Amino acid sequence: MKQFRAGAKPLVPISLFSIALSIPGIYVLTSSPSIHAATRYSNTARKRNSQTNPPGSSNPSNPTTPPTTTPSGSFALSGLISPATVTDSIFVSANGVPASATVEYFVDNVLKATETSSPYWMGGLTNTSPKGFSISSIGAGEHNLRATATLANGSTISSDTITLNIVPSINSQFSGSLTPYSNQLSAQQTGLGTVTSALANANAALSSTETTTRQAVLAMYLNWGIDPSLDNNNDVSEVLDNLRPKGWQAPGSAVSATSVLSMAFSADAAFYHAIPAQWPKVQLPSGYIQQLQMSSAYGGDGIGFGQTVASSSDPQLTVTSQWYSDTSTRRTFPFRMKKNWTASLPTQPSGDQHVIFVDPTTNAFTSTYMASLNSQTGGPNALYASSPTSFNSLGDFGGSSAAHFADLPVMIQPGEATNPTKPIPHAIGGPVERIWAARVYPATARDGGMKTGTNSCSGGAVNTGLVPYGGVIQLDPKLDLTKYSLSLPALRILQAMQTYGYYVMDFGCGDMDIYSAMSASEVDPYGGMYGNSRGPGVQNEIQKVISTSDLYVVAPLIKKQ
Repeated sequence: MKQFRAGAKPLVPISLFSIALSIPGIYVLTSSPSIHAATRYSNTARKRNSQTNPPGSSNPSNPTTPPTTTPSGSFALSGLISPATVTDSIFVSANGVPASATVEYFVDNVLKATETSSPYWMGGLTNTSPKGFSISSIGAGEHNLRATATLANGSTISSDTITLNIVPSINSQFSGSLTPYSNQLSAQQTGLGTVTSALANANAALSSTETTTRQAVLAMYLNWGIDPSLDNNNDVSEVLDNLRPKGWQAPGSAVSATSVLSMAFSADAAFYHAIPAQWPKVQLPSGYIQQLQMSSAYGGDGIGFGQTVASSSDPQLTVTSQWYSDTSTRRTFPFRMKKNWTASLPTQPSGDQHVIFVDPTTNAFTSTYMASLNSQTGGPNALYASSPTSFNSLGDFGGSSAAHFADLPVMIQPGEATNPTKPIPHAIGGPVERIWAARVYPATARDGGMKTGTNSCSGGAVNTGLVPYGGVIQLDPKLDLTKYSLSLPALRILQAMQTYGYYVMDFGCGDMDIYSAMSASEVDPYGGMYGNSRGPGVQNEIQKVISTSDLYVVAPLIKKQ
């Protein structure tokens, strides 16, 4: 939930009391059925993605033709949407073939597998679950998959042909300790039309271009073994939470007062891995992101994330988490913090007041939303506080944003954007206004009211987005940023979005909001946040590039099963 800033000049914040809010983990709407934001805004000139130009035709995940009716004497393979960009393994069955048949699978007319048990999963079963068929020995590039079934009476029928675009695996880039992210069987068993409908709102109209793009995005995820509609009835999903990898490589060292907190997690965290050139991607329509908000904790908009690191001599104070008057959501727990932690509150009092508390003694953190001083305990009251979470993790849990993964791994830390010798070594992230009910790893939750709410920023419908919670938006990696004469901070942030991507975490009033823990004064020598005598302003520079360049939704950076 982000307060919105339009253009180069800051807006005067309005009161939060008249605006409906929701937070991760609780997601209860007030009497006004609207998806929340801290400030309303009006921008009638903003383009709302009504362009008719199609997504990039070069994208192999974009289904260019509708499914055709299976002819008599043939059957359709299930589990992939052709053309399918894949790596490591595929999950394909022939569930339309009668029992007591033998199904032979061919890649480029070479026999690869023979199955005799319905529904004839290519690669067979482990107990009752499909093992998947490894394609690691098949070279990268385009290949054709088909099958032939020999029925009990001796007759044969043939399948349709699926085009496979095999891309190189990144599994070797992860440690041997990292558990692969499990294939979601519903990705093969639920049709594209069913998934599309499950994630749509009747009142959230999309243009034909947007509809085509949304289907292409869903096809990309389903071919990747991920069902964005999984556990769709629950805003906070225990099902998705249980799918998070259970093993990983521990960080090289425990967190300390001098640690760069964005880099304090396991090296296996997805946020630290560059997006490969051949990774599955779908181009977003031109103009999808038109304006941007660059959040800073201190100065500027003052609604970034405050951070405070305790020492071993600091006391354990009580953290109280409760969503307004709903006592059923009340939780309390002790956490070590500085007595003067309120000095770390972001400078905009009517903003989101996010504060992340770090305790090196226990190597843990807790992230809070709408933190304020409890005068009796000395600790924070918060509308939401994440449970204490270890830095010995993948950063896929423990945040106070709607998606529920940790805020820190995508948080631009002080000094990262102004480092003259080193690019930002991790992804960035934040909220977007055009949210979508879909979720993909590392997201396990979303804002509430996705099916019934209204957008409190624009007054329009919600669930109009094309990128899921947890989805990664990549700035065109081929874009030559040197031609823009950018300031160092703008260059560093845009480089990070090219290399590692931007993770969608929450709803906000801006088209795109970038989380940071830095002070606005850090960028004053580079034109400031909104422009000064030294330059046009870092936020304005980034907005100009993003709003006029190609953007892509890319597949999750996971260790594949």
